[in-house]
Amino acid sequence: MSEYKPLLPEVLTCGLSLRLTALETTKSKWSTILIGARPGRYLTVEMPRVGGAPMKLDEGTRWSANFISKGTVYSFNTEVTGATFRPVPLLFLQYPEEVEVANLRTVKRYPVNIPIVAKVLQWPSTPVELDGEGEAASGSRPLPPVGPLKALVVDISEGGFMMASPLPLLMEAVMENSFYLPRAEPLNGIQAVVRACRGKPGGYFIGLAYVVAGSPPAGLARLTDLITDIENMPLRL
Repeated sequence: MSEYKPLLPEVLTCGLSLRLTALETTKSKWSTILIGARPGRYLTVEMPRVGGAPMKLDEGTRWSANFISKGTVYSFNTEVTGATFRPVPLLFLQYPEEVEVANLRTVKRYPVNIPIVAKVLQWPSTPVELDGEGEAASGSRPLPPVGPLKALVVDISEGGFMMASPLPLLMEAVMENSFYLPRAEPLNGIQAVVRACRGKPGGYFIGLAYVVAGSPPAGLARLTDLITDIENMPLRL
């Protein structure tokens, strides 16, 4: 359950990862980092990059933004109000009057064992290499693209899922996923964005949140039915 609240300045810590999705024309998506804020006036973020080059977003364009802080998702609409390239490339975004707040920890997770094949649809605009614990490595550089990744979903909820993977994935990477269900056709085309990646013995645990706008309605309906069935099962898949 989500609710709308004023955006409290103490939530806006430097270094937060923000995801921006265009509200006009093409649905461009970018990842960026919060640098600072002047409450009631503007947010300052790093300019997204393409191939290492800063990408200026046009002044006046409208964007949907979201970020995660301490298990809570904050979502709001904003507008690009300015940009600068000196001393570093930065964007200025309109400070939101209120944000939609949803607590990830209130969503019940169900333990499962579902084979999955995931493929990368979009890398983040400023990808970084991960160390053995799934954290950003010092002096990091972009990881090379990977082919279809075979993994295992170990828990699932209405908001996303966690999979055990032999390889790490970049934070904010958008994945297209096929769930291989017992006694049923594969559930294909479900998009999700990487929100967490941490090391484990022999691999990684990767947490993903569904991207509803990019997933087929029929697939989302099957996903909802699947979670309802799991909830009512005495035994898990």
